[in-house]
Order: sequence, then C-alpha cells, then structure tokens
Amino acid sequence: MTSPDRAQYRWQSFGALAIYFAIAVLLLDRGLVGHPGYIIGRDTDPPVHMWFFNWWRFAIVHGLNPFITDWVWTPLGINLAWTTCVPLPSLISLPLQLTVGEPGTYNIVISLALPLTAYSAFLLCRRVTGAFWPSVLGGYIFGFSSYMLGEVLAHLDLVAVFPVPLIALLTLKELDGEISARRFAILAAALLAVQFLCFPELFATITIVGGFAFLLALLLFDTGTRARLLGLIAPVTAAYLVASAILSPYLYFMLARGFPHAPIWKPGSYSADLLAFLVPTETVALGTARLATGITHAFQGVIYENGAYLGIATIIFIELFRRHYWRDAAGKFLMILLAVLVIAAMGPVLHVAGRQGFWMPWAIVGRLPLISIALPIRFMMYASLVVAVMVAMWLAAAATRPSTKFAVAAVLVASIAPNPHASFWVSPLHIPAFFTDRTYASELEPREIILPLPWGNLGNSMYWQLQSDMYFRMAGGWTGISPFEFERMPVNNYFYGGIDLPEAGDQLKAYIARFGVQAVIADPIAANFETFKQTLDSLGVAGLNEKGVWIYKIPNDSFAEYAKLPAAQVEARANALRFDAILEAAGKYLADGHDLSKVSALELKRLDLIPQDWLVDAAPQAYFDWQIGPVPGGGVGIIIVGSYEGVRPLIERYRAIASEIDYPGATRWTPDSHPRLDVIAPLLVIFDSAQLAAAAQKLRDSPPPERTTPFVAGVLSGLERSSRIPGPL
Repeated sequence: MTSPDRAQYRWQSFGALAIYFAIAVLLLDRGLVGHPGYIIGRDTDPPVHMWFFNWWRFAIVHGLNPFITDWVWTPLGINLAWTTCVPLPSLISLPLQLTVGEPGTYNIVISLALPLTAYSAFLLCRRVTGAFWPSVLGGYIFGFSSYMLGEVLAHLDLVAVFPVPLIALLTLKELDGEISARRFAILAAALLAVQFLCFPELFATITIVGGFAFLLALLLFDTGTRARLLGLIAPVTAAYLVASAILSPYLYFMLARGFPHAPIWKPGSYSADLLAFLVPTETVALGTARLATGITHAFQGVIYENGAYLGIATIIFIELFRRHYWRDAAGKFLMILLAVLVIAAMGPVLHVAGRQGFWMPWAIVGRLPLISIALPIRFMMYASLVVAVMVAMWLAAAATRPSTKFAVAAVLVASIAPNPHASFWVSPLHIPAFFTDRTYASELEPREIILPLPWGNLGNSMYWQLQSDMYFRMAGGWTGISPFEFERMPVNNYFYGGIDLPEAGDQLKAYIARFGVQAVIADPIAANFETFKQTLDSLGVAGLNEKGVWIYKIPNDSFAEYAKLPAAQVEARANALRFDAILEAAGKYLADGHDLSKVSALELKRLDLIPQDWLVDAAPQAYFDWQIGPVPGGGVGIIIVGSYEGVRPLIERYRAIASEIDYPGATRWTPDSHPRLDVIAPLLVIFDSAQLAAAAQKLRDSPPPERTTPFVAGVLSGLERSSRIPGPL
C-alpha cells in the first residue's frame, strides 16, 4: 500500500468513526440537553453500573478486595466476580468519574459503545470487501442493530462488544498471512481479555460461536483453506492461555470461591419470539406503530432483551444474498452460521406472539457446559454481525447499477432506523433528597446496615449508597444474582411484589434479626408501598417521614428472639401456610362443584377463595411464589417455590397421598432424591379430585402445626411429621 493509499485509508477510517459518533450523539445524547439529572437508558440497571464504577474506585482507595464485598448483602456479602461488575470500563473511566461524577461518566461511556462497535464492524467489513461505503453501512447495521438499541437502554456490559468484530478481523489477517501467528496470539489474547473484563458471558459466547464457526469452515472450505484453518489451533490456544494468565485473579474468584451450578436466568424468558424477527419493538421507528406495539407486548422478557428484529427488508435481502452466494463457500458459510444463530436465539421452546410451541434444539444443546450460562436471545448480536458482513459483500460485489444498490441500502436503513424520539432514550435518575443533601449522615451511623425499599431491581438503592459515598451498608441490593441465604427468606419475594406472604410482620422481623438490620429506609414510590407500610408499622417502631423517605430505626436486640430462628424453618413455615391457603381454596372450589379443568390462580381470585390481599398476575404463566392449574388426566397441580429444605416438610406431608411430586422443577421426586440445598426451585404437587378432597378435608379437621402455633414457637418446633397425611390402606 502506497503512502497516498495509507492516508486515504486513515481518512476513511476517521470518517466512518465520525459518522457513527454523530449518529450516536443525535440518537442518545440529544435527550440530555436541557434535562439535568437525566441519564441514557431507563429503569435501575444503569445506576447499578454507576455503582460498579464507584465500587472499583472505592475498593482501590480503601485497599479492599474488589471481588468480595459485604457493603451489599450485608453481613454475608457477595462474590462480585459473577455479577456485571464491568471492571475495565470502571477502571479506564476513573478520570471521568473524578471530573463529572458517575452519572456523567455513564452517559459518556454508554454513548461511545455504539459508535465503537459500529467502527470495529466497519473495519471487518472493509477487510472483507475493500469497499468504503458498503462497509460503512455494514458497520451501521451491526452497531445500531436492534440488539444494540435494546441493550443500550440498560446494559453497558452487553453493548461493549467492539472486540467481537476485531477478533474476526484478526483471524482473517492471520489466515491470509498478513500477520504472524505470534502477533495474532498476542493481539487476540488482548482482545479476549478486554471482552472478559467488560462481561465474561460475552467471552464465553465468543468461544462458543467461534468454535462452531471453525468447525463449519473446516467442513465447507477447500483443502488449502482447511490447512490454514488447522494452523490456527496453536495460536488460538496460545491466545486463550495468555488471556487466562492475564485474567487469573478474576478467574480465581470466579471459580475458587463458589459459582452458580445452574443458569442464573431462565433461558425461556430470554429467547426470541418467532414474530420478533419481523416485528420490531419500540427501539426501532417502525416499532412505535400501534400495530407493532400490540404484537410486541406479548413477547417474553423486557424490551432490552428483545433484540431479534431483522425486518422484512433484511430477510428479503438475505434471500438475495443466498441466491447470489450459495455456490461460494464463504456465502454458504455465512448463511449456515446465520441460520444456526437465529435458531439458537429462539431458545428451548418456540414462542409465537408469546404462546409456547414445540421444543427447539436449545432444549438439548443448552444443557451442555459453558453453553448453559448463555442466554439465547443474546446470540442475535452475532447474527447481526453476520448480516452486516453479508450486506457489505453484496453491495460491494453485486453486478447491479449504483442506483439499485443505493435503493437497497436506503430500504435497509429505513427498516431498522432507531426510534427518533429523544425522550425515549433518556430518563430521570430518581433519588430522594434524604441522600442528596446528606440528611442520612444525621440519621445513620457510618457502616450502619439498612434494609432499602424499593427492593432489588425495583429501586435505586445501589445509587443511594453511591451518592452517600458508601456511608452505610445494605442487607440487600441489586447485583443481578443474590446470595442464597437472602434469596430464600420469604420477605425477598414479598418486597418484589408477591404480597401473598402469611405473617409478613413476623417474617420481616426474622429477616431484620438474621441480618442485623439497624434501619429500614423506604421510598414511597415503591409499588404496593401502602401494603408494605402496614407491615413496617407492625414492627412497633415509629416511622419518620423525612426528605422523601420513611425511616424505621431498629433498636439493638429489638427482635432477639427472632435471631435464633433457623432460616430453613422460617422459609418452610411461610411455604406451608401459603400451600395451606391454596389447598383450602382448591378444596372449596371442588366442593362448590366447579370444573377442575378450569382452575387457575385468577379463577380462585375471582371467586374470592384466596385472601383478598393476594395479588395475581394476569400474564400467561406468571407467578411470584405459587401457581395452580389443571394437569392431564383431570387432576390439579399446585406449585410452591422454595429451597429443598423449605419445601421438604410439604413433600413429607403429602407424598403418601399425592399422585405425583416434582422437585426441583419438572424432576420427579422420590425418597432417593437428593436435590441441591442452595437452589430455589418450584415444587409441584399433583392431586386427582379424590386426593384433593381428602387433603382439604384433613386440613380442616386436623390443622397442621403452622396453623396452630405462634410464629417463634412454631418455627422453633418445626413442622412435625405427625401432620403427614396417610395414603390409602
């Protein structure tokens, strides 16, 4: 390449980056103008990333282990290595944090994510095609895809994907002999480490997709190319070894200090609906139409995790690409790779407008090691990159008139154009004055343990703590995953909105005593706050309404008798009382002559058979703690969610009479079963009509211990096995 060519090459690169940056500013930052206190994105995930920004700085300044902390989920603490702790963005943004604060830093970093990702895809497309404008469009299609537009609203960790196209670019250069194997290994290791330090899940999916792409290429390409592909094995292995050495401290805390033994999130809730490939969400301009919103509201998951949209225009283009390139090994490679990624994105079960269909390959493949931690919908990021390369290739090589190419490009851009409303991309960062004017310092002692409400991802408690410069600790928080000992406590789901909690006041006292809570701080914007306030008032502590929050100071040893209660028995009592209420309601439903094939939580609520304050979500298959419904064969199934220790008394009580007991989930329980003790899972108890009537009658005639003993005494004595219902003689 001559000097003038290199200069033109650099100016083209700068021009592409400037284009992407301008688009990002117009799309995301425009809504911040004239709105101080606003951030890019919505809901509570962006403040969590701000907390992680601050946490890394705080840990370094105070000489703390950045991976293990008890500032949240106090006093037990949590291993942050399995959270979205974004160490690299947090560390490189330290100067910005000290200059403009965490919200400003977050706005800048998230604004850069899309143009950087688009630019890296541009570099890949230009390497494949050698053409500038087709590559610009390819970069745009990837960097501003529906996947990126959705995730940018909440998940910095999932839009920091600029290493992905660069790894593909490096691979092509090594295959063509443009760089040595040694240089490839060093650069690939650096990119892998960067991706891992943005989000380990993406490191894992790069490995999965890269491994499959390698095997597919071996199958499709000629003998010479296969030989070069096999030559990649050594430098790729070296890259992973070097990256592992760089990441060894992180890997130690991920693997040596305990790790999840099951998927953190349910794959079925993070899978692409079949219609999502055709109908966009509101992140896309076409998705704002009433017809589109009526369809997309039925999709699984939230708007951030519904980035499967390709559009009719793109799908037609893919067919044009197939006709043009199918006989070429590279074209066949891209088409098959795209098809596999799209199928993977659909998850374990096909969904059409939210309705379940037949099983998909992910139901089997998703059980494999490494793949099991990946969420299906996120494979659409890789699918978008494949489409971007296809578009660049076709526009650069198709033997059509420039006007036709321009028309195709214009239609593709219009079909995926982002939502033009500036207000859609930003939202106010709500925080009570109690935290902004340092009132907390006069009400709380340093390092005091608080219970924050709204709970978890329903509120901004993580930002409260950040704003206070880590003045207090929290027996709670929002870190994506939560410690099992907190998750098993019944008030966990209670504050998430599952207010069907018997003895809520006593359960709250047990939580406060177990985790040493010294103050409850509640923002009245919390959903169901009036119900929660009744429970808080039952603590016998006067609440103080100050600067936008309610404060309940807990005197030392206020609930000493609750501190000694075993967590398993506290949970088991709540589960048993809830099951009793559902069983009683189902028995009345049957006794009143209703059809068991139509029984449901909504139907029990409509007939006023369950407590009036129990909330029932009308969405299909939705529940917080329980569910009831018909099963094949004319029976009825009751579901309770809990740990094995928390549901074991119910299993023992009903195993002799129930038709079937499943735990965990759809796994048949037998006396020889040994489920994990540190997992929260559904218990399913199935009765036929006669068994249901007998169980309900027994409940009325011989009330079990949880219905006849006060809370503390009942928890200490446990749920006696004498309450087991005998089976047929």
